[in-house]
Amino acid sequence: MTKKSYAKNTKSKTKGPWPVPKRGKIRAALKKPSIKKKTYTPTPYVRHGQVTVKFRAHRERWGRSIQSFMSMSYPELVRVLQKDKILPNWEGQLCPRCGNGTLGKLKCTKARNGWLHQCSGRGCKQYLQVDDFHPIFFRGSGNSVTPLNVQASILYAAVAGVSMQATHLILDVDHKPVERIFHNLEVARARYVQREEKHIVYGTSKGDTWMDVEADEVDLGKALEEDDEGKGKVVRWEQWCGIVERGRPSSLRLVRLNPPTTKTRAPGPGPIRKYDWKKIGTPLLSNRQVVLHTDGARAYKLKLPGLLHCNVVHKKKKTIVNKKVVWVKPHYTKVHKLKLPNKTILKVKSGTQIIDRFWAHVRNHIKHTPRAPGNHALTRKIRVAQFTYWFRTKNAWTTAGMMLDTLSHA
Repeated sequence: MTKKSYAKNTKSKTKGPWPVPKRGKIRAALKKPSIKKKTYTPTPYVRHGQVTVKFRAHRERWGRSIQSFMSMSYPELVRVLQKDKILPNWEGQLCPRCGNGTLGKLKCTKARNGWLHQCSGRGCKQYLQVDDFHPIFFRGSGNSVTPLNVQASILYAAVAGVSMQATHLILDVDHKPVERIFHNLEVARARYVQREEKHIVYGTSKGDTWMDVEADEVDLGKALEEDDEGKGKVVRWEQWCGIVERGRPSSLRLVRLNPPTTKTRAPGPGPIRKYDWKKIGTPLLSNRQVVLHTDGARAYKLKLPGLLHCNVVHKKKKTIVNKKVVWVKPHYTKVHKLKLPNKTILKVKSGTQIIDRFWAHVRNHIKHTPRAPGNHALTRKIRVAQFTYWFRTKNAWTTAGMMLDTLSHA
C-alpha cells in the first residue's frame, strides 16, 4: 500500500481533520475534557432553618394604601382594620368599664354623633368607641380630634418605614398626632418584645440534632460621670449581649449588661465578663445540644453540659515575611470538626456573621438617639430594632396587626 492510499484510508476512519492539530481552536474543540473527582464538599454556614437571603422590599405589596384609608367610610374603615387586627372587635366582649355586661353591635348613635358599642349591664349602659383602650390610636375633643382614617394612614406610613417628618408633610397634618402615633408604635413594639422574649428556647433536649447558636456583645453608648471615690471622671458604657440561633431570626434575645467603668481614654469596656455570661448562658444553653459560635472572648469558654464551643479570632496577626513585618487579615469564618457524645464527627463553620449583621441593624435604628447609658429612649429603640429583625422578611402591616391583637389579649 502506498503512502497516499494509507493516508486516504486513515483519514476516512478518523473524525475531524487529519492529522489532528496540536494547537489552536480546533485542538481545543476536539480535546476530551478531563474527568476530575470532586473531593471538596462545602460546609454550609446555616445548617438548619431559614437560610439567610436578601430581602427585596421593592417587590412587596401589602394590599392596603393611604388613598384607600382616606376614601373609606367610617364603618368600612372599621371593618377593614378589624379584619387586619389593627382594631379589636368589641362585639360580644366583656365591658372593660363595669366588668359585668357585654358590648352590643356597632351602631350609629345620633345622640353621640358617632358609631358606638353599648354595654348591656343594668348599672352601666355606657358607650364604647372602637378605638378606646387602644395601644396606638387616641381620642381627643374639639380641635384636637384626629379622624380615625388619618390615624390609620399615619400608622401605615410608620409601619412602612416613612420618617416622621415626611409623614407630617405627606398627609398635611399637624406634627403632634404624627409624633404621638410613632411613639405609641415604638412603645407597643417594645412591650411585645419583652413579653415574647421570655418564651424563646434554643436547641433541643432530645434527639441527635445539634443547633448552631451565635453569641456576641456590643457597645452602643457611653457617658462621662464623676467617680464614686472622687478620683475624677470615669466613663460608663452601654453594653448589650445578643444570642441568636442560625436560621431562626425570631430567636434573637438581647440582654443588657453592666460593664465596669473605665478611664476617659479607654476605647471600650472590654469583652463580656465570665460572671455575666454565666448568668446568661447557664439557664438558656445548658443541656440543649447547642454548638455555640463566638469570638475569642474568654468568658464564652465556660463549660456547660450539652454545649460545644467554637470560636474565631477577629484580631489581625503580625507575622514576619522575608524579614519584613506583615499584618495578616483575620479569618471571620473557620471550619471546625467536633466530636459529639455519640462519637460521631460534626463539621460546622464557625463565625458570628449573623449577630454582627444585627448590630449594624441596631446602629441604624439608634442613629439619632441619645446614647447615655440607661436612657429609656435608647432601650426602647433597641427593642424596636429587635422587633423589626424578628419579622424582617414578613408583611409589616400584618405583623403590626398580630402584635396589637396579642397585646389586646394580654
